[in-house]
Amino acid sequence: MKQLFIGISFSTELKDYFKHAQLMVEKYCEVAKYTSYDNFHLTLKFLGMMEEASVNQLIEIINSIDVEKIILMLDHIGFFKKKNRYVIYMGTHPNEALTKVAMDLHDALVEARLVTQEEFIYTPHVTLCRNAKLLVPSVDLSRGIDIQKEMMLDNITLYESTNINGVLTYQPLYIREV
Repeated sequence: MKQLFIGISFSTELKDYFKHAQLMVEKYCEVAKYTSYDNFHLTLKFLGMMEEASVNQLIEIINSIDVEKIILMLDHIGFFKKKNRYVIYMGTHPNEALTKVAMDLHDALVEARLVTQEEFIYTPHVTLCRNAKLLVPSVDLSRGIDIQKEMMLDNITLYESTNINGVLTYQPLYIREV
């Protein structure tokens, strides 16, 4: 079994931008678990534990999705509250083409019976940190950091989430260039 997800990988330039944003976020956090530099990505579809035999089928589905390069605008810091802690992320301006890619992937995975038909709400984001305990109200965090960065969706990547020597690592298993 493999822990899998489908996402978008980033250039060094974008990873540097996310790292810089983490340093800004850090000022607002008492504690947090920060995403490692090599793990920055934008998830299109989380899959969970899957049989290794499904990897080839997943690659076929990724290749079957109709997608062109899409320009995305990262434009805000957001958060998901989990109990008394937060997941802090960098979010994109709403983008119909990106949402369509995510929905098409979801629908193809349901049709192939690799995931169950569930309500799929897509919130595109790049996680900066998890388990954050904030020093300020969450609304101050989102107002206090200015984000304006253009990025290109130029790939769809199948990742495996593994633990290597105690370190969470997202390893690309397949990259489709767009």
